[in-house]
Amino acid sequence: MGTKDILVGAAVGAGLVWFLEREREPARRAYGERLGDLAGLEAATLRSSADAANRRAAAGLALLGGVLTLFGLTRRGGTATVARTLGAGMLARGAARSAAPAGAERRRVVDIQKSVHIAAPVADVFGFWDSYESFPLFLASVREVSDLGGGRSRWIVAGPGGVPIEWQTVLTQRVPGRLLAWQSEPGSMLDHAGAIRFTPEQGGTRVDLRLCYQPPAGGAGQAVTELLGTDPRARLNDDLERLRSVLESTVRREAHGQESGS
Repeated sequence: MGTKDILVGAAVGAGLVWFLEREREPARRAYGERLGDLAGLEAATLRSSADAANRRAAAGLALLGGVLTLFGLTRRGGTATVARTLGAGMLARGAARSAAPAGAERRRVVDIQKSVHIAAPVADVFGFWDSYESFPLFLASVREVSDLGGGRSRWIVAGPGGVPIEWQTVLTQRVPGRLLAWQSEPGSMLDHAGAIRFTPEQGGTRVDLRLCYQPPAGGAGQAVTELLGTDPRARLNDDLERLRSVLESTVRREAHGQESGS
């Protein structure tokens, strides 16, 4: 069998596999492909269980394709031709799925992106975000954030009926004055990831924030819905406005104090 036969088999096989999978695998768009995505916040892409499942499926598809291709290459006749065709197609499909960017699945993951300008220096804004004690001052549902060391923290938030909900997160990136990123630890009730970028802008700071989370099923999902509200984007807007108010009022007080002391 020549190179031409292999290429034809790969093309036909890939087409057959695509046709068989197209109904159960809706079109996906990775971060950055959607109109309006904020640049530079890739760190918030949620590495969910769907990514691991996709990798396992890709490996299985490639393995089966390899077996069929080997069978077809070592035999003659119509059965061998069909095996070569399907095997080459499965190999191609498995490679394509393996190369897909992690976190490309957007069917269930909620992806919220916001920007806000704060009339305060970048160092002040970053320092505020970098301090766990600051979060209860502007995040309405947060009761307490404890530093566990090593970039890990424990969050306690007010759940439905006042019952506290806890989870743990770990910092995945920290670039002083520029970027903070985190992700929930395995087993957390709320599987989520986030990133915040700080950029000097018009004498103040532009804050770009991206939060991705995957609502759990059952009662835990209902608890998360009550925690974040029916419109989590509006809830985040309110939190960011409180953040801006706290920081800008602090800057004004400090400026007034300097004027009074001069």
